[in-house]
Amino acid sequence: MYFSGNIGVRPSQETLIEAVKPTQMFGKIFYYLTAGLGTEKEEHETFNALSILQQFNIVFRRTGITNIVRLAKDDFDFYLDEKGVEDDLKEAMDNFEFRVDKLEAEVFKTLYLVMEHETEQLRYLIEIDIKREHKVGEMPIAIHINGIINDLKREGGTDIKQLKKQMSTIFKDQNKYDGYLREKQHAFDQFVQMLEQAIRTNIKVDSIEIKSKAKMIRPKKSIKAPSDLPQHRNAEPVYYGYYGYQDAFLYAWLWSEMSYFHSIHAHNFTLVDEAGQSMLTVGDEGFNASSTDTLNVDAPFEAPESGDIEYHSNHEYQNEFESANLVGDVQAEGVSADESFGDDGRSWLNYGDWDSSGDNSSCSSCSSCSGFD
Repeated sequence: MYFSGNIGVRPSQETLIEAVKPTQMFGKIFYYLTAGLGTEKEEHETFNALSILQQFNIVFRRTGITNIVRLAKDDFDFYLDEKGVEDDLKEAMDNFEFRVDKLEAEVFKTLYLVMEHETEQLRYLIEIDIKREHKVGEMPIAIHINGIINDLKREGGTDIKQLKKQMSTIFKDQNKYDGYLREKQHAFDQFVQMLEQAIRTNIKVDSIEIKSKAKMIRPKKSIKAPSDLPQHRNAEPVYYGYYGYQDAFLYAWLWSEMSYFHSIHAHNFTLVDEAGQSMLTVGDEGFNASSTDTLNVDAPFEAPESGDIEYHSNHEYQNEFESANLVGDVQAEGVSADESFGDDGRSWLNYGDWDSSGDNSSCSSCSSCSGFD
């Protein structure tokens, strides 16, 4: 189990709405004959790279987050920490400003900034994905936050059997299991709230949207060593393979088989494949992990026989889901409802007390509302 949060940010910047020119010949003819009327349009943000990075630099330094993992512009890495250097944010920012001229800062397409932060409870990876150009309604800044449990990281020399033995205390009984996750999820929610408030305080924004959930990985086979962990560059930051995260993230790949072995009643989480793609979301009712091979890594995947389950598309088990008629028309386009901002598909983990209906819920107000000054 690990925690995943998203913060979508729309800065208060001058915005241009421009018609998108078609690429096909007849589309081009129609475009020019109609002067672009009725064609698809895109929204273009005018902030530059240096300006937006300086603002996030302030956000992180004021919240005590000073460890940077990666800084990239248009997929070119200006900084990539491959040694676990601490307190290197200022060095990376200075290096970026020195190497990027004014023109480059204005014409960038995407910026990637990956930070890390560690507390007693959790270890965080924070990825900021900044798109200068984006479609109307799409958040130009997407912040992906992963929280992994810090007291389950693999220490040097610890093998899989030892790690499972350490984890077995959590799975001793249902009350112990639920209480443990409730504590960790509450810590994660507090961190996400803190980061959201820091953004509101230090960056003038038009709106911020937030999602959060607990996720469990369903490996295709049993994991025997950290080297077995697959890496995915286009998934959540914890799957990227950054320095030191194989040992820290190993426990999460054992969680499903531990749940199956200990007959845990699994509830309030999203099951994901090896690339972090959502397979199914489990609600309050849940299901007994040992009553089905849903979480049994030593058997082919099968869906739970009962429970309040929402099935998703666009994952490694897509064919199995389609064959079993588990994916309905709602997911026909391959996008899970809980993967996008601004819908009703939020699946807040119900272990904690934080809910999106409070003061920290998604805000679509303009920059004149409280908290945007």
